[in-house]
Amino acid sequence: MAMVNDQDYVSRAVAADRRSVERRVADRRQTVDRRARGWHAFLYGNFRPRRRLMRRGLDEHLLLLDWYEPRLLYLTLAVLLLSCVDALFTLNLLNHGATEANIFMASALGHGMDWFLACKISITGISLVLLVAVVRRRIFRSYSVEHLLQFFFAAYLLVIAYEIYLFEYVFNLRIFFGS
Repeated sequence: MAMVNDQDYVSRAVAADRRSVERRVADRRQTVDRRARGWHAFLYGNFRPRRRLMRRGLDEHLLLLDWYEPRLLYLTLAVLLLSCVDALFTLNLLNHGATEANIFMASALGHGMDWFLACKISITGISLVLLVAVVRRRIFRSYSVEHLLQFFFAAYLLVIAYEIYLFEYVFNLRIFFGS
């Protein structure tokens, strides 16, 4: 009989403790939900970032951080800007008789100039966002994703230099000052 009373006492204490915890949690959740203010959290996180590096070695598989180096922003914006310049030069060259070498972009051109520009800029922009999200990862165990972004920057510079060559020497068009 004494054993039943002890079990009854323990079960009543556990139930009372559970009700107390539920009441405290309910009281805490009645305050303003900070997640409901999405723009505030976004702006606060952008201007006061906290996570610059992973905390532990085991966290290396996680991809996203709050803060990235400014040089990465400049590099990403430069690649996006060069992509837009490439699209502009491509359309101008097409108006003067050139053909699009990229099969995918040639099919986008078949749908119209607006479709071509939307595809070109959105594919580049989405790809850059994804690459920035995984910028701390390694490719082929020796190159970082930032090196890949630098490669894209150099490749776009070469493409634009080639397009300038086409303007100047193949189509005899002056895109810079001069006659």
